[in-house]
Amino acid sequence: MEGADKLDIYEFKNKIFEKAEQEGFSKYDIYYNQFQGFSVSVYKAEVEKYQNNSSLGVSFRGEYNGSVGYAYSERLDIKAIDELIENAKQNAQIISSDEKEIIYEGDKSYPKLKLFNEESEKVSVEDKIKMALKMEQAVLNYDSRIKSCNRASVSNYSSYTYLANSFGLELKQKRNQIVAYASAMAQQGEQTKTMGEIKFCFDFSDIDPVEIGRSAAKKAVDSLGAASVKSGKYKVIIQNEAFIDLFSAFLGAFFAENVQKGLSLLKGKINKKIASDIVNIADEPLLENGLGSTAFDSEAVASFNKTVVENGILKTYLYNLKAAEKDGVKSTGNGFRGSFKGSVSTSVTNFYIKGSKTDINEIISGIDDGILITDLSGLHSGTNSVSGDFSLACSGFYIREGKTAEPVEQITAAGNFFDIMNKIKNIGSDLKFSGNIGSPSVMIDEIDIAGL
Repeated sequence: MEGADKLDIYEFKNKIFEKAEQEGFSKYDIYYNQFQGFSVSVYKAEVEKYQNNSSLGVSFRGEYNGSVGYAYSERLDIKAIDELIENAKQNAQIISSDEKEIIYEGDKSYPKLKLFNEESEKVSVEDKIKMALKMEQAVLNYDSRIKSCNRASVSNYSSYTYLANSFGLELKQKRNQIVAYASAMAQQGEQTKTMGEIKFCFDFSDIDPVEIGRSAAKKAVDSLGAASVKSGKYKVIIQNEAFIDLFSAFLGAFFAENVQKGLSLLKGKINKKIASDIVNIADEPLLENGLGSTAFDSEAVASFNKTVVENGILKTYLYNLKAAEKDGVKSTGNGFRGSFKGSVSTSVTNFYIKGSKTDINEIISGIDDGILITDLSGLHSGTNSVSGDFSLACSGFYIREGKTAEPVEQITAAGNFFDIMNKIKNIGSDLKFSGNIGSPSVMIDEIDIAGL
């Protein structure tokens, strides 16, 4: 009968481990991930897109004749077991010794985290559609200059991860999250501006669709009438959302594997000053309600919070097992797979610059002549992740006599990320996360701005 040989992941684990032992693998593990997602978007008070999607897959890694090979499958059946074992064997024979991955026996204990909200799974499709419609209506009702709500969407995702190895370790983790998004287009004369607002959370009760819609519309309306400024050096505040984008472009500089490959200017900088004294950066997988929170990484290393930069001093790189072994240190628990199909690399959990107690308006009030940057574009082409150099189109507002004034656009901010980190003179209290990356607004003493 069709599907009769399909197995659940636990049966699959037992059978593939038995087969691996028979085929001569000395140690081995599996990584399994199951994903389910729902998304609905509305346009002109009608459901524009409605999507359910799901996927599952498993990867097998095993040490065979001194080398580790791996393979993956999107099926959980007897035939897949034979294919995985054979493919892993072949991969082990062609992988050079310096590329060897580590199969970790596990830690003595793991933190207990609540990453799954049962109540969020009970919210009906109809209620999610109503939220999207409320967002759209809030956009359209905000101002007569709002011409359309290009998109209003609500999505929720859940995943289940299971790791097991030949040392007897078994780890399980279930998580979910919600994303709400609204995009507003405003028009004044011939000028149009499109801006968006996004909300990430675990609980539908944390979503205020009217607030999200109004925020998107306000951003669009406030940016109307923008013009360029004279080129020069300016005191600049980079708003939290924009600095998250810049910060994200240079995350790889903190990864030990990049340092070891000569792809980071932070090589040799441990316990040395790399940023202003007021800069503190953390990677916190145990952060409550953090979208990157996790009890363990993809290599079964137990998670723990760590300070990456303390008062401007670099305290640690972020390590996976392979990079940690090269440096003779303990992994920081940052070995992650992009999916079950991929190999382990380095990634962050909840990575953020800590905020201060200073309100952003107080920082603005101390600037007589400057620029508040609210949006950066061209991050893929305008940044060099190794050198730190960037040249990015940006927009925002002029700061005049301690107050935000007219909107500005058609300007370019240029500099070096590592120089910028040392030139941070003030940090706001407005810490915000976009996904699992966070930052408050930061004030830079001087940035080159190209305009008129």
